[in-house]
Amino acid sequence: MSEHLRHKYSRQDIQAYFFGNPQKISEKILFIKKDDRLDEYKQHIQVIEEFGNVWEGFTGLLRGEDVTIIATGIGPTMVGDCVYSVDKVGAICLYSGTCGGIKIGEIGNYFLAEEAVCGDGFSLMMGYDFLARVKADSRVLKVTEKAFQSVGKRIIKGTSFTTSSVTRETDEDFWRMVPDDCAAIEMGCASFYSAALASSKKPVAFFWISDLPLGRKSFFDVLTEIDRNKKQNARELSVGTELQILGQV
Repeated sequence: MSEHLRHKYSRQDIQAYFFGNPQKISEKILFIKKDDRLDEYKQHIQVIEEFGNVWEGFTGLLRGEDVTIIATGIGPTMVGDCVYSVDKVGAICLYSGTCGGIKIGEIGNYFLAEEAVCGDGFSLMMGYDFLARVKADSRVLKVTEKAFQSVGKRIIKGTSFTTSSVTRETDEDFWRMVPDDCAAIEMGCASFYSAALASSKKPVAFFWISDLPLGRKSFFDVLTEIDRNKKQNARELSVGTELQILGQV
């Protein structure tokens, strides 16, 4: 890349393009997966200022404090690029979503990712080797854990495996790549951590377990009525839970 191109665009230019030049992004940001759920979060927020171009979101007041909610889209590259493009050094960044439980946990349980294994591809662009590990911000992680305890939510802490392929999960050799100590599998945590840390933000990711890929309760399999109810209940409660956590970090 030429020196001219390398220095042509500032961080502010990049943010303005991807987010439609938002007037305000707060010091606390919650990244969610799907933009069609943004309206659910708006119901709990006051004085909303919307923005969006490639990625959409809004800033508003949560119990009198400025917070920002941004929808990344699904997949490691979408998540990583979205987080990296936000020009907010030092911001506390939470990332929520769903994951598959490996060996431990049940549908509806929350998983707090202390670190993630880079099986995603995007983290290579941030300087991490394939299957390297990237950690959450230690201080924000402790505060987030206490916040979950204060709202009465049971959490599982541990290492997550970030994959870029859902269909590869059906192959036996795929699981030989996943380290034995991984407790969850998802499609964004390593990208989120690597992008946030590379852009001087403070990241922590948490997920609720939506399937058990090694326990015949994956999205490829028909769930029992009990597990379907657990999954629906977790989805319905997730917005309120996430905003309670955001308000305490």
